[in-house]
Amino acid sequence: MNVGEMLKMMRDPLGAPFYPPALQVLLVVTWVLHIFFVTLALGSSLYAIWGFLRPTNYRLRLARVAARLTPNAVGLGIVTGIAPLLFVQTIYDPIWYASNTLTGFWSVSFIFVVMGGYSLAYLFYLKGSPDGKLLWSAVASFILLFFAGWIMHVLAAVSIRPERWMEWYAPNGIIDTRGVIFHAWNIPRLVFLLPLQAGLSLAVTLTLFGWYFRRNEEDAPFMQWVASLGRKLGLVISPLYALTGLLWATTEGVEFGIGWQVGITLVGVGVALTGYFFWLRQPIRYAPRTLLAWIGTLVIVGMVREAIRAVSLARFGYSVATYPYAFDWGSIIVFTVTTIVGVAVLAYLIMVMYQSGGVKHDAQISPRVERLGTIATGMLGAWFGFFLLVGLYATFFLR
Repeated sequence: MNVGEMLKMMRDPLGAPFYPPALQVLLVVTWVLHIFFVTLALGSSLYAIWGFLRPTNYRLRLARVAARLTPNAVGLGIVTGIAPLLFVQTIYDPIWYASNTLTGFWSVSFIFVVMGGYSLAYLFYLKGSPDGKLLWSAVASFILLFFAGWIMHVLAAVSIRPERWMEWYAPNGIIDTRGVIFHAWNIPRLVFLLPLQAGLSLAVTLTLFGWYFRRNEEDAPFMQWVASLGRKLGLVISPLYALTGLLWATTEGVEFGIGWQVGITLVGVGVALTGYFFWLRQPIRYAPRTLLAWIGTLVIVGMVREAIRAVSLARFGYSVATYPYAFDWGSIIVFTVTTIVGVAVLAYLIMVMYQSGGVKHDAQISPRVERLGTIATGMLGAWFGFFLLVGLYATFFLR
C-alpha cells in the first residue's frame, strides 16, 4: 500500500457533511480570527513583562493594560480556535489524527499547557499588575503559551509529511508509542507565525486602543504615545516579517516545490506592511484601516499555509476537492443557525462598544442598537433552550 492509498483509506467513510472546498474556505477564515487573538495574547504578555522590567510612567500604565488584555486574548484565542480545528478534523482527518498519534503525549499535554498559561496570566493581572509583584507568573505564562504554539507548529509540520510517518512510528523497525518526540519543525515558519505576528497584532491593537479612547481629552497625550508606539513596532517588525517569509519560502516552500510562489507572496506582504506603517503619519486617525490591512494580511498568510498543505498532500493524490461528501442537513442547519445567532450577538456587542466610544461618562446607545440587542439576546436564549430540549429528549426518549 502506498501513501496515497493509505491517506484515502484513513478518511471518514461517511464523508464530509458539506461541500469540502467550502469548508476549506471557512477553515482559512476562522483561522484568521484564531491566529489574531493567539498572537495578540503573546504580544501583550511580552509587552507587560517588558513594561514592568523597564518602567516609565507611560510604559507602566500600558503594561497594566497589556496584563489585563492577555487573559482575555487567550480566552478569545481558545474560543475562536474551535472552528478551524473542527474544519481540519473534517477535511484533513487522516493527517490530523496521524500527527496527534505520533506526538500523542504533547497533544494531550497541550490542554494543560494552555490552562497553565491562562491561569498564570490571570494571576499576574489580578494580583501582580497593580504593583508589579509576581512578575515571574507573567514570564511563566508567556513561556507556556509560546510552548503551546510550538506544539501546534510541530503537529502541523508532522501532518504534511506523511511519507515519513512509518519512519517516525517505528524507527529501525521498533514501534515507539510514547508520542514524546518532536518529529518535525521549521524555525522560519515558527518565527513568522508566532513572535513576529505577535508583535504586529500588538502594534495594530495599540493603534486601535488609542483610536477608541481618543475622546478622553485628559488622556490624549497618552493615547498619542500608545498609537505612535504601535506604528513604531509595525515599522520595525514588518521588514523582519518579509525577511522571515523569504526564509520560510527557501526552506519549507522549496521542500514542497512552491518556493518562489511563497517567497513572492510573503516578501510582498512584508514590504507592503513596511510601506504602510512608514506612511502612517496619523496612526490614531487611521487605526480601523490598519486593522483591515492586518486582517487582509492574515488572510493571505492563511491562504499560503493552506497552499503548502494542499501541495504537500497533492504529491500523494490527496485533495480536498475529491473528498467524499454527503449533505448532512441536520449539521448544516445547526451550524448555520449557530453562526447567525453568534454573529448577531457579536454585532450587538461591537456596536455598543463603538457607540460608547471609550468615554468615561454614560454613553447613549441608539434605539436601533438596543433593538438589535433585544433580538440577539432572545435568539441566544431560544437557541440554548433548543439544545436543552434536544438533550432532554435524547436522554429520556431515545434508547
